[in-house]
Amino acid sequence: MARRKGFKKIGMPPVIGEFKEAIARKALTIGIVIIFLAVALVLAKAFIYRSDYFRLKQVEIKDTFLDQRGMQTIYNYVSNSYKGKNVFSVNLKAIDRYLQASFPDAKSIIVRLALPDKIVVKMKFRKPVALVRSGRLYAVDEDGFVLPTANSDMTRELTVIEGVGIRHDEKRGKQSSSANLKLALELLKEMRAARFLADYGVESINAKEPQDLSFLLKNGIEVRIGGDNFRERLAMLGQTIRDPRLVVDKVKYIDVRFKDVVIGPR
Repeated sequence: MARRKGFKKIGMPPVIGEFKEAIARKALTIGIVIIFLAVALVLAKAFIYRSDYFRLKQVEIKDTFLDQRGMQTIYNYVSNSYKGKNVFSVNLKAIDRYLQASFPDAKSIIVRLALPDKIVVKMKFRKPVALVRSGRLYAVDEDGFVLPTANSDMTRELTVIEGVGIRHDEKRGKQSSSANLKLALELLKEMRAARFLADYGVESINAKEPQDLSFLLKNGIEVRIGGDNFRERLAMLGQTIRDPRLVVDKVKYIDVRFKDVVIGPR
């Protein structure tokens, strides 16, 4: 019976062994780096959240048209809620919601951290440009937003718009839906561009009938301007009112709705 031939064991090439060792060393290095980063992250987080360095100490309020009382209200709310706490635990969205509810006439509100220990509140308020008489006087901005918190110092010399109703739901800081008010504000904008009117002052605008708008100057003259072509008609008014032949004390109204200006005597 023939003897079976033995099989010779073939060894692995050295290059493969070296490659496996290199991979193992690299994996070990990566593992050490990951562990180091994880430990560093835990230590950094512990430092950030436990260190007195990041505890809230300051509240800075930047604003336009905010009175001292309003600033104190904001400062008290933020301080009473978060002072001494870690700045990263402060709920910035909750502060923003509180400010939106407390100051509906704010045009923009930004609440942010200023490391290491400060919260900055930046608010931009709508500027009142006129008063609307609707039961009482309501301040409005150039876009027709009702400004319930506008103070008297800012509204004392403003033009009063008559013949416009403010709905109950708009009185707490919403934009008025009145087309008549929108038209009156467009007229007011053109009045400000026509600088000559600053010398006379505009007491009030009657916007009850949108096609028959009129306004009253502080010297008692009524100007009938209609509901369109404001810039052109104001230019006609300027020429008329600056005419040296015009005796202002004897004028009741000036009508610029037509091609020829009509002057009504007292």
